[in-house]
Amino acid sequence: MIAALKVLVSSALAGLLGLDAVQAGQFLLSRPAFVGPVLGWLNGCPLEGARLGILLELLYIDFIPVGGVVPPNGTAAAAAAVLAHAAGLAPSLSFFLGLAAGVLYSPVEYRLRASRSAWNPLIEEQVRDGIFVLRRWLAKAMLIENAALAGYALAWAALAALLARVPGLARVYPGTEFAYSLMPWLGLSGLYFRFRTQMYKKG
Repeated sequence: MIAALKVLVSSALAGLLGLDAVQAGQFLLSRPAFVGPVLGWLNGCPLEGARLGILLELLYIDFIPVGGVVPPNGTAAAAAAVLAHAAGLAPSLSFFLGLAAGVLYSPVEYRLRASRSAWNPLIEEQVRDGIFVLRRWLAKAMLIENAALAGYALAWAALAALLARVPGLARVYPGTEFAYSLMPWLGLSGLYFRFRTQMYKKG
């Protein structure tokens, strides 16, 4: 019962932190490096949560939303990874589940953006009639975004709980552990080339 409550609270918190990416604040509270430790602490695994979040941060830091491009969602990735680990999966498998969750959230986010675009005629009509109230539209957008991300994280937590009960799952761990051990080097190499490119631009 307590574990289920933690999952629900964690999912709701992930949805709330996800708003910081675009809709509210932009204080970097939606970054995996922050979401991972916070949800890890909430679920009794702060160090592993921090590790998962930092590794996801290293891989996702180079994704920039430009125009209509929707990058992988770091909040969804970190939430799914931490909740998968809390459900009993090894950190290596949890990491790759989180990585997949972040990538697969892009189509969801794209549809959310498209649905908000459909509000434009209604907003224009309200502006013409002089009855436009901005805070109502903002509140509606944030509630939908919050609910979508929270439900998404909850779905991945449920999937992880089901996977944890699969007989013989431990057979895949040698492969995931090896791949997981390479992630810090992959992330750091990507970070190196990014900073190197920036230095050449400034030069």
